[in-house]
Amino acid sequence: MKTMLEILMTAPPEQVTRCKIALVEIAHGHWDAAASTMEDAIDESEVGEWAFDCMEMRDFCLTMDRVKSQGLTAIERAGSDRVYLVV
Repeated sequence: MKTMLEILMTAPPEQVTRCKIALVEIAHGHWDAAASTMEDAIDESEVGEWAFDCMEMRDFCLTMDRVKSQGLTAIERAGSDRVYLVV
């Protein structure tokens, strides 16, 4: 999975501002807002590697939002097959 900064650096010109917004939302712990911003980026982008990276970031943000509200047990209840390091 690419970091948000890597996604920003490879963003199409029309998505740069949206990626900057998502980066700030993540930095402030607004995971649900970041997921929504990434969803908008996905909807307005062509299918490809960059959109796939955005999907992974959106899914990560949704997972982190669940962890923020429900704790680490939220990952276990969701049946996630991915392991994320939460620091």
